[in-house]
Amino acid sequence: MRWRANEVAPLKNITLVSLLALSLVACSTAPLQRPAEPPAPVAWLVPAMESDAQALWSTWADVPLLQLQRQALERNLDIAQASLRWQRAQLQLQAAGLARGLTPSLGLSASGSKALEGGPLVRSVGLSAAIAYEADLWGRLAQAENAQAAQAEAQRSDVAAAQLLIRSQVAERYWSLAELAQEAPLIEAQRGGAAEVLALTRLRVQEGKLLPIEVDKAAAALQGLLARQAQLQRERLQHQLALRVLLDDAQFGLPADAQLPTTPMPALALGSPEQVLDRRPDVLRARLQVDAALAQHQVAQAARYPRLSFSAGLASGGTQWADWLEQPIASLAANLVVPLVDWRRLDLQQAQARSEVDSAALALRDTVHKALQEVEQLAAERRELQALAQAQAARHTEARRTERQARLRYEVGAIAKADWLQVRNALLATEQEALQLRLRQAINQAGLLKALAVG
Repeated sequence: MRWRANEVAPLKNITLVSLLALSLVACSTAPLQRPAEPPAPVAWLVPAMESDAQALWSTWADVPLLQLQRQALERNLDIAQASLRWQRAQLQLQAAGLARGLTPSLGLSASGSKALEGGPLVRSVGLSAAIAYEADLWGRLAQAENAQAAQAEAQRSDVAAAQLLIRSQVAERYWSLAELAQEAPLIEAQRGGAAEVLALTRLRVQEGKLLPIEVDKAAAALQGLLARQAQLQRERLQHQLALRVLLDDAQFGLPADAQLPTTPMPALALGSPEQVLDRRPDVLRARLQVDAALAQHQVAQAARYPRLSFSAGLASGGTQWADWLEQPIASLAANLVVPLVDWRRLDLQQAQARSEVDSAALALRDTVHKALQEVEQLAAERRELQALAQAQAARHTEARRTERQARLRYEVGAIAKADWLQVRNALLATEQEALQLRLRQAINQAGLLKALAVG
C-alpha cells in the first residue's frame, strides 16, 4: 500500500493487514524438545583419587614453568586464532540483533531521457529516505539471535579449551627437556662404563677367561647407549621446536634452572562427575551447539509462517532543485509475504535443521562419555604410577646396596673391574628409570589438571 502526503489513509487498513497475517498462519507443530543428555555417574570408579586439595599450577609448578605458561597464554597462535573466532562470533551476534530493529536507507537517483525523433534532453534527480521494520511475529529473528548467541558462547569456550591445552603442552615439553638434561650425564657415565667393559671383555676373551660371545654382548650394550644418546639429541630438538611454536618464539632456549618436580604429586580435588562436566569447555561447547541447533530449528519452523513488515519513506525529485520542495512524496507501506507456497524448500530446510539437532545431540553424548573416560583413565594411571614409583624406589635402594657391595669386593680384588662396572651401570639405569617415571607422573598431573578444567 502507498499513500501520498495529500491523501487520506485510514489507519485501520494497517490493522487489517496485521490481522490477515495472523489469520494465515498454518497449523504449527509443537516445539522440538531438547535431546536428553547422558546422566553423569554418582561417583568416580577411582574413589582413591578424590581429595579436597586444590592443586593448581601456581601451588606446585616451579617459577620458570609458570613464566613460560604465561608467555604461551599471551602469544600462542592457536589461542589468538580462537580469540579472533570469538570476536567474529560476537560481531555476528551484534548483526543478528540489528536485524530485529529499524533498518534505515538513503537513496540518490539521477536520470536523463530524450525522445528518439528529437527534442531536448530532460534530466531528473531524486532523493529518498526510508525506514523499514519487520514484525517478529513468530520469533524467527529472536531465535536467529539466540542461535548466534549460543555460537558466540561456544567460540568463547574454545578459547578456554585452547588455554587449558596449551598450558598442559608447555608443561609437558618443558619437563621433557628437563628430564633429558638430567638423563644425559647418566647415559654418558653408562657409555663410559660400557666402553671400558668392552675393552676389558676383549682382554679376558684373549686370555681365555670368557667366551667370545661375551664381546658381542658388551658391544651391543655400548651400541644401545650410543643409540640412546643420538635419540636424546633428536628428542631434545623436537621438544625445543615444539616449545618455539607454542611460545611463538623462534629464539627460545631452555632455562638453565629447568627441572622436574622433585616432590610427590599433590592430591587433586576431582569433585563430582557432574561438577567436572560443568567445568569442562568441550562439554560446554557441545551443550551450546545443541542450543544453537534447537534455535535454528525454530527459525526454520517460523520461516513457514507469513512475514509482516512495515516501511515509511519520504522521497522527492524533479528536473530542478526547486521541484524537490514542491513535490515531496511520503509513503507508508505494509508488506505481507506468505512463504507457504514454497513448501518443498521449507520442508527441506526444516529437515536439515532437525538433522543438525540430532547431530549436535549425538556429539554432546559422545563428548560427555569421552570426558568422563578421560578423567577416569588419567586417575587410574595416576594410581598405577604411584605404585610403580614405590616399586622403583625399592629397586633403586637395592641396586645402590648391590653397587656398594660390588665396589668393595672389587677394591679388595674379589671380583674383576668389569663386573663392578656392570653393576654400576645397572644402578645408573635405575636412576634413569626414576627420571622417566617422574616425568610420566608430572605429565599425568598436567593431564589431570586439563581434564578437570582447573588451573
